[in-house]
Amino acid sequence: MDSSTGRSFGPPRSPSAQRAATVVLTALAPASWGTTYVVTTELLPPGHPLFAGLMRALPAGLAGLAITRVLPRGDWWWKAAVLGVLNIGAFFPLLFLAAERLPGGVAATLGAAQPLLVAGLATLVLRDRPTTWRLTWGVLGALGVALVVLGPQARLDATGVAAGLAGTAAMAGGVVLTKRWGRPPGVGPLALAGWQLTVGGLLLLPLTLVIEGTPDGIDAAAVGGYLWLGSMGGLIAYTLWFRGIGRLPVGASAPLVLLSPLVATAIGIARGESLSLPQTLGFLLALAAMLATQLDPPRPGRRVRRGTPDPGGRAAGSGEPGMTVAVLGATGMVGSRVTAEAARRGHRVLALSRKPAAHDPAVTPVAVDVRDAHAVHRALAGSPDHGAADAVVLAVRTEPADEEFLVGATRTVLDAAARLGIRVLVVGGAGALRSPDDPGLLVAHNPAYVPAEVRAVAAAGLAQWETCRAHTGADWVYLSPPALLEPGARTGRHRRGTDTLLTAADGRSWISAEDLAVAVLDELRTPGTERHITVVHQDAAPPAGSYAARVS
Repeated sequence: MDSSTGRSFGPPRSPSAQRAATVVLTALAPASWGTTYVVTTELLPPGHPLFAGLMRALPAGLAGLAITRVLPRGDWWWKAAVLGVLNIGAFFPLLFLAAERLPGGVAATLGAAQPLLVAGLATLVLRDRPTTWRLTWGVLGALGVALVVLGPQARLDATGVAAGLAGTAAMAGGVVLTKRWGRPPGVGPLALAGWQLTVGGLLLLPLTLVIEGTPDGIDAAAVGGYLWLGSMGGLIAYTLWFRGIGRLPVGASAPLVLLSPLVATAIGIARGESLSLPQTLGFLLALAAMLATQLDPPRPGRRVRRGTPDPGGRAAGSGEPGMTVAVLGATGMVGSRVTAEAARRGHRVLALSRKPAAHDPAVTPVAVDVRDAHAVHRALAGSPDHGAADAVVLAVRTEPADEEFLVGATRTVLDAAARLGIRVLVVGGAGALRSPDDPGLLVAHNPAYVPAEVRAVAAAGLAQWETCRAHTGADWVYLSPPALLEPGARTGRHRRGTDTLLTAADGRSWISAEDLAVAVLDELRTPGTERHITVVHQDAAPPAGSYAARVS
């Protein structure tokens, strides 16, 4: 993959294969955290848990800063500070306090409640209600961990329980806010991990010096232990963790923390410990819960028809009406034309907008705020008033450009589509395309196509493309229009390309919104294998006019 442009070399992997790879890589983080107990007890000086947390965070964070040489900008200074406190600075000392005041089994069980806390916070912050499937398995996962690690010697200490729950809540909040804020455009998960580990380490530094001080002696084994905690358990693990949070639905990433106590248990078995029958059943139950939360329950009767369309919009040879297409942003310039084109072809249309309107019996208006993840999911899943969507077109834009809104809306739709198993077509911006005369230069960075007055629009579209590219859970395609997109005639004459800006017969890059809608419906009916496509009108452009819609 060319990181600057998103071009893939070699055959593309299916969304399911990409998601499986993302889950495995993300799972390495909590799996590595499961080694913390044995490393701490066997290699590190006793009585210095805060110092261990400091050595796990600060050197790793500084190494991340040195490797990436990227510092936060704008509001990401305070966002990185908040995430660093929640995920590192507050979580570590609370975790160590709980470990000192509670038996290990009680502390681990409190930590296993994190997926349930994430579900609650996601409802409040992301407006993303958990499915009954994932909520049920989240409860069963916590129960399984409890069966594995709780014993008759378990005792409850009010301070320890409060610290354990507070630490679990802190990291749950960090997971949800990481999902909510994502990453700044062009910033990778390594830089994000470096920022947070540094913040957490700086917060731990005075606490460690005042409360514990430094160990009297650090031998070679301790050095190895600190290196392991700071590398695999620190910078590498948190890089993989933040990468996974950005790419997976929050309900799928959070349950992976169950791996931490399970790996600790597996290490104990390898060291000669044995499990009773209830512990074995609990281990299997927790493992099954973690795996089940990566899946959605089957939805009978859901099938996206991909036949060749006839002029009436019906699947060739089927004799049945076409798809149910949901259009988000159905009242906008592009969305309204996609809605009309879909209805014209005989498809059923769900016109999703804050103030929907429809005058066609094939179009069902649905009032939806794209910032409300639960409302989006509910609209796409279907209701007594309308059926479920087979595909969704995201055609949302703001004036002036609001990059944070656009990225958040895109992520919300992709998350919902991933859970429902439906295809997403994102009508994005031309800025993510390669320049035809300089393939190494994106259109967003080319002043020949992007004058100063539309740079913010191009940057927002590029951030939207990066959001799609980072999301492996959904079946999506990103359609970049040409440089000029404006209302016009529906001719049906357009040419399709991939990731490079196309030009018409007269050398200009343009298409009418009506013909773009034709291209959208063509792509939904007969999808290609590419994730990034573009179209252009085949004929000469109309007389030069306003370029207000350029790089829209």
